[in-house]
Amino acid sequence: MVSEIKIEKLDPTDEDSIQKIAHWYFDEWDTPIEKTLRRLSNQPNQDTLFQLVLSSNQRIVATGGLCNNVNIYKVHPKLKKFSPWIGLLYTQKEYRNKGFGSILLKEIERYAIEKDLNKIYLYTFTAESLYQRGGWKEIERIIYKDHETVVMEKNL
Repeated sequence: MVSEIKIEKLDPTDEDSIQKIAHWYFDEWDTPIEKTLRRLSNQPNQDTLFQLVLSSNQRIVATGGLCNNVNIYKVHPKLKKFSPWIGLLYTQKEYRNKGFGSILLKEIERYAIEKDLNKIYLYTFTAESLYQRGGWKEIERIIYKDHETVVMEKNL
């Protein structure tokens, strides 16, 4: 069966989707649920420029966006010179390695270009190859949350 894919901006009043995303982020990265609820219910704002959701057959399976304030700043304040960042790009486990993350990433990059951004950043300790395939370049490697983490940039 061919999957019907739809990508759209997350509506800040869509409580069900925001709750789902908050639980994904908590389960994957221990991000406090209340923090995600506040962040996504009040976007767009100075921090979260936009958040997208990718649906497959009318079911949300992935999310991500661009933000100016990322948790890594608390541990590595030298990274504050870089912004904005791909924020918490997440694909549900059963939908991983099927191209959904790449599709969503390209759409985030397209939105960034529409906002007249010429460079965006990210950090990851789980999906470096996904980003390399998309043309992202390593800036440096650091230890974050006890993981070797790569900080990357992309010229748009």
